Amino acid sequence: MTFELLSPTIQKKIWNLEWRQFTPIQQAAVPVLLKKRHCLLMAGTASGKTEAAFLPILSHLEQAGQTGRGLNGLKVLYLSPLRALINDQFERIERLTDTLDIPLLKWHSDVARSKKLAWLDNPRGILQITPESLESLLVNQTEKVPRLLESVEFIILDELHAFLESDRGLHVQSLLHRMRRYMQQPPVMVGLSATIGSPEIAKRYLHADDPGQVEVINPADSKRQIFLQADFFGKESAGLSQALVRDIYDLTQDKKTILFCNSRGQVEELTHKLNETGRKLAGPLYTKRYYPHHSSIDKGEREWIEEQMRTTRLPLTVVSTNTLELGIDIGSLDLVVQLDATSSVSSLKQRLGRSGRRAGADSYLMMYATEEEDLVQAVAVTELLFDKWIEPPEPRRDVYDLLFHQLLALCTERKGVYREDLLEEIADNPTFSDLPAARVRELLEWMLSADWLEVVEGRCIPGIQGERLVRSRDFYSVFQSPVLYKVMHGTRLVGTIEASPLVMPGETVLLGGATWEILEIDDRRSTVYVAPSFDGKRPLWLSGGRQVHPQIAEQIYATYTESADYDYLHPRAWHRLQEARMTAKQLGFEPGVRVLREGARALTLYDYAGTRRQNALATLLRGWLRELEIGLSVKQSAFAVTLEGGVIPDGLAKKLVVFLVDVLTRNAELKYLMMGRSAEAEGGAPTKFAEYLPLNFQRWIEDEIERDVEGLREWVQEQKWKWVQERK
Repeated sequence: MTFELLSPTIQKKIWNLEWRQFTPIQQAAVPVLLKKRHCLLMAGTASGKTEAAFLPILSHLEQAGQTGRGLNGLKVLYLSPLRALINDQFERIERLTDTLDIPLLKWHSDVARSKKLAWLDNPRGILQITPESLESLLVNQTEKVPRLLESVEFIILDELHAFLESDRGLHVQSLLHRMRRYMQQPPVMVGLSATIGSPEIAKRYLHADDPGQVEVINPADSKRQIFLQADFFGKESAGLSQALVRDIYDLTQDKKTILFCNSRGQVEELTHKLNETGRKLAGPLYTKRYYPHHSSIDKGEREWIEEQMRTTRLPLTVVSTNTLELGIDIGSLDLVVQLDATSSVSSLKQRLGRSGRRAGADSYLMMYATEEEDLVQAVAVTELLFDKWIEPPEPRRDVYDLLFHQLLALCTERKGVYREDLLEEIADNPTFSDLPAARVRELLEWMLSADWLEVVEGRCIPGIQGERLVRSRDFYSVFQSPVLYKVMHGTRLVGTIEASPLVMPGETVLLGGATWEILEIDDRRSTVYVAPSFDGKRPLWLSGGRQVHPQIAEQIYATYTESADYDYLHPRAWHRLQEARMTAKQLGFEPGVRVLREGARALTLYDYAGTRRQNALATLLRGWLRELEIGLSVKQSAFAVTLEGGVIPDGLAKKLVVFLVDVLTRNAELKYLMMGRSAEAEGGAPTKFAEYLPLNFQRWIEDEIERDVEGLREWVQEQKWKWVQERK
């Protein structure tokens, strides 16, 4: 039945491609999209979501006479979070459009400027683009934007969860609102994702005016089985243990595998050690079969390994960060390996989905932990995945930095906007509609007074400072990019590395699966010159921390305190988990309570509340300690807060709980948050554009990003407490 709904050319294309059947998501999506209904397509990796969207859309265009000479303007706007994903999807979409005479253009920096400008003079068909390139179009091609967008009928947001989870999603939401004024008809909104924790939030995102019009299409998963095991190998002083490396090597040496790590440093270390193991075992006959993949690797090398993974039938492993977590096609895999716990359930599901891509194939995942906490977290995240829980997106609300950015962009795009019209535009934009009107006006007036904006003939336009920022190359993205230095070996570009005081001549770095000694640093050219290193000195790599969702933190605590067995644990991992549970029991952990251990010189609260709640807790306690004037400091670890640095007064643990419950119940925390913030080390601006804002706006932004006070209030009121005395 679904096949018969499609247009004749698309039916013929399906026959020519020798498709035997539609996937469940395609079967369900075709009739809905042919009716031009807004929809959210939810299905696993390699389920055919792209075709599920484009088969009915292309059929509609053909049935409406919008092909060849009859095609009138740009019809489909496809937004992707990754340039690499655009390149990958371009080939898949082109296979469907090549006989329809519907132009398809990908718009990013790798495409010749002359080709993009020629298309812009006569925009037609389908445009694939990133949010940053779209912002650049709106700001720099103001004369051509109305014609570009007037005929758009469909907007597709690929990897929608990646937008919902970041500031880029708020930027996209604002862009969508700005674009609609140029469109002759409301576009059909289509979201594609494998992992959406809250479909209701996604529906509001796709159609803020009436989320009920968005149809969620989420067919049941196919009956493929998941084969999963978790093992444990503790670290050695030199990093990853040789026993772990050998175990991974034995497992993967004859398979096509993707091996996920949580940092670029881990990727580089593991790639290097796996290839060294292969050389030791096979000698000169060894052929390199482990390749690194992350954002600091040269783009050409990344694309080469992606192509090798797609086309080779030989054993090959790519060791990757989250750069291969999204939908870039790397062909069918035998196995997925995860080193240490993912920080989210969504990430684990995305990575697991990389295996079992062939029709009827099962999924195979091997997890390794190198720290006790990682083992427990791996179990917790896995159990939540089995329970079908995924983190709901939590978009920011106090987005004054994005408002600053969009006010500049809007005034540039429209060549000036009357002040009251500008305020009305912001109030109607769903990204900013919940901001207090008084604060919006305050920010606008400040921008006018500080020369970010100026009024000319009654209209707000960028001032001298604003014009300089808008015309900078870094204006179009709302995320902060680190300062990068090119790493050169002779004339070969090895990749890039973040600028840091630790990067200096004589140090060694791991990059591209090899060890390099830094010979020289040219700050003017932002270039690091290197040579191969063989001295055995441990290389440096710089990696950031991870945030933990409260639900994951709660599940971790439950993993410590419950007695459940998990049949996917290797005996080594099972025994280590029992040791971890015994240690937790000795610390006083038990179901349903949170433990405070009070010693002579340290008081520790094992909160397991989640990163942002713990940050709020720590700031409150710093303020409280300042008021008490007892000279203690607050130290944070992943799941505990410790008061230390002096003698702990008797009964301080109970006073701490009384303080938290009282202050948070009465909503009287502001004083202590302000005192606590003043005791914390000054960091940089919380976001890219926050650094331009007055301090009070920066504080509001930072508080929301770093501290979940409302979540802490709810958490404290739910807790039961247990005091453990350690004094002798």
